[in-house]
Amino acid sequence: MQLPLKPETAIDDWRHWDAGISMRPTVVKAMRGGRSNQSYLLSANDLQLVLRLNAGDQLIPAIDRKNEAEAWRAASAQKVAPPLIHIDETHTYLVSEYVATSLPMAGQVDEKLLDNIFGLLDRCHQLEADVTAIDYADHIEHYWQLIESNIPQPDPALLARRKIMRSNLEALLSADFPTGLCHHDPSIANFVGQPDRLYLIDWEYAVHGLLVMDYAALAVEWGLDNETVCAKTGIDVDVLGLAKGVYAYMCHLWEAVKSR
Repeated sequence: MQLPLKPETAIDDWRHWDAGISMRPTVVKAMRGGRSNQSYLLSANDLQLVLRLNAGDQLIPAIDRKNEAEAWRAASAQKVAPPLIHIDETHTYLVSEYVATSLPMAGQVDEKLLDNIFGLLDRCHQLEADVTAIDYADHIEHYWQLIESNIPQPDPALLARRKIMRSNLEALLSADFPTGLCHHDPSIANFVGQPDRLYLIDWEYAVHGLLVMDYAALAVEWGLDNETVCAKTGIDVDVLGLAKGVYAYMCHLWEAVKSR
């Protein structure tokens, strides 16, 4: 992962942040590293902030920093995301308020937490933000263009799935499932807070898309069974199955591109 600047360089701009602080923030520690960014915990006055530096690798499809800025602003205003403090004009870094987190691992989720997870995702889907819409077929084709131009011998198993996944995507799109603002990456790491008060972070894949794709991703990333997801959402189990297959397939393509 290539970062375009160092944390101290971003912090140099602290006077332009709308954080209500009167002193230069200091780095407390590096936080978990995302695959498309690196975050740092900052301290200034009595406030704790998160500085996230965006990776410079723009070959990965679907990441649109302008979309992310619009989505995070909308989510922040409705308390779906932690308060957004600052995004620089070149979209190389952003600053948000730090939210202390204590959540169980996958497989240890109780009914109350499940309700809060699905409730937060539902609120995400109701947000109004000026973002583009995703074309899943184009998105997948972009992956394949990168794979074929950078990997001499792509994974045969991935190649074998190409045709059937195209057919499955067409079936999913023909199901006429509702659309809206989708986070598209509701992994466990992207939920912060406490079981009774959750927020979503890292909105770089947020665009207008099929709502079922968020629920499919949620099922895969959190290890939820189909019955649980369908009971919480009313989604037809066959539609959810198609969406989970497409989501897993896109994840495998993403991994292939990143390993090039």
